[in-house]
Amino acid sequence: MGCNSASSDSSSGGGDGSGGATSTGTTGTGGAGGDGGGVTSSSSSGDGGSLTSSSSSGGGQGGSGGSGGGETPLTGCASGRYILCEDFEDTDVGGVPQGWTKHGEPVAVADDQAAHGTHALKMGPVANGERRIYHDASQLGSGHWGRIRYRVQQPVPDAFVHSTLVALYGSGPTTGPQEVRVVDTVKEDKDGWNNDGNGSHIQYLYNVQPAGAEFGKGSTYDWSYGDQWHCVEWHIDGPTQRYDFYLDGELLDQISIANGPGNYSGSEIPDAFSEVRIGWNNYQSAPPGFTAWIDDVALDDERIGCEE
Repeated sequence: MGCNSASSDSSSGGGDGSGGATSTGTTGTGGAGGDGGGVTSSSSSGDGGSLTSSSSSGGGQGGSGGSGGGETPLTGCASGRYILCEDFEDTDVGGVPQGWTKHGEPVAVADDQAAHGTHALKMGPVANGERRIYHDASQLGSGHWGRIRYRVQQPVPDAFVHSTLVALYGSGPTTGPQEVRVVDTVKEDKDGWNNDGNGSHIQYLYNVQPAGAEFGKGSTYDWSYGDQWHCVEWHIDGPTQRYDFYLDGELLDQISIANGPGNYSGSEIPDAFSEVRIGWNNYQSAPPGFTAWIDDVALDDERIGCEE
């Protein structure tokens, strides 16, 4: 069963706009109402060749030297090839990476979970509201690819709740300043899907929150957070009004948008973004709250993928 569109409620969140989602999936609709938020390098030395000699009746022959070692290519943020990259490894536990600003509590770097390395961004449990960090995104231009890895602690709250993990802020072609939610979910409440009693199913959304009513597109409720790390990617482009979302390397085409130039209906993708917002923002009360981690943040003008 999808969730229908709804007007905003009085629950508070961070950032701009309200948290409900008017989202239509392939076989169902989705949404919820509520106020919401607007490697390192290494080198190895080769094995030196041994010098041997042999003699029969004369002097011995000299051996040949061994081959030299080469450097292992830099990967991840250490490669320096992404427009924006953050793996949290250089930030002390309890802090926020340089260049990012904290919005809401609790959110900080922690060392109890990590997709790679030893550090990740951790969002602690509160009933509702914003636990995010913001970074300037003006260097992204008119379109980009993005990737994060995320994990949600189990069990999750038994609530029907809309939560944003990644959002971009910019001015829509006709709607003005808005938050474009590119990694966005709605979780069902218990028995809200198929009376199985576990309340664990989620949908993914493309969701836009301007000053007025929000809008977007949602998948069916066929996924779950699960007790594991997920790799999610997005591609968004203003000139072509295109959006795609990938879950663990697979395109989730239920929420793809391909409007083409000049057609802003249901997309309203800005030509540029001023800010990227990463963390957790849930717009309805969900006590005792979600605990989640985000790692391996990367944004670039080419697809990054989930291989590193």
